[in-house]
Amino acid sequence: LKAIADMGYTAVEAASYADGLLYGVAPEQFKADVEAAGMKVLSSHTGRRLSAQELATGDISESLAWWDEALPAHKAAGMEYVVIPSIGKPATLKELQVICDYFNAVGKKCNEMGMKFGYHNHAFEMENVEDKIMIEYMLENTDPELVFYQIDVYWAVYGHYSPVDLFNKYPGRFAILHIKDSKEIGQS
Repeated sequence: LKAIADMGYTAVEAASYADGLLYGVAPEQFKADVEAAGMKVLSSHTGRRLSAQELATGDISESLAWWDEALPAHKAAGMEYVVIPSIGKPATLKELQVICDYFNAVGKKCNEMGMKFGYHNHAFEMENVEDKIMIEYMLENTDPELVFYQIDVYWAVYGHYSPVDLFNKYPGRFAILHIKDSKEIGQS
């Protein structure tokens, strides 16, 4: 953490939550370690994908119960944003709607705890599910008060979709973003 802070970073996004711990330590200890290095805890990539049964039935109660355990840990670690980093590509719009309903439910839980909930894209969200572009369907079927999007600029472009077009078409939906390239900046 000190080496990261020395490079000029001021905040961190965690990506290693499991069984109540972040990187194998208690959330409070993780927060203290980050702050001792001179940075702040900003967000976390974490989540639980819906099972095939949940997608088929729409009963998302098992996955929501997982969040009831995970969110207090993220709150204790000082997270402002909690982001699902991927969900996999659903086969149908019915499954995609279950995912949107799931996101709204998790977003409500986050809001109640003073955190914000979002989704991080990859390239497959720029493809169609049935006759709808997946990312657009998600943006149109999640509540802006409950769900934001963390656009990954590289993956959007890789999926042949302009991030700028998304920003213009859906203003205010992208709270944070990832900027990267495949090998080095400028290659793609």
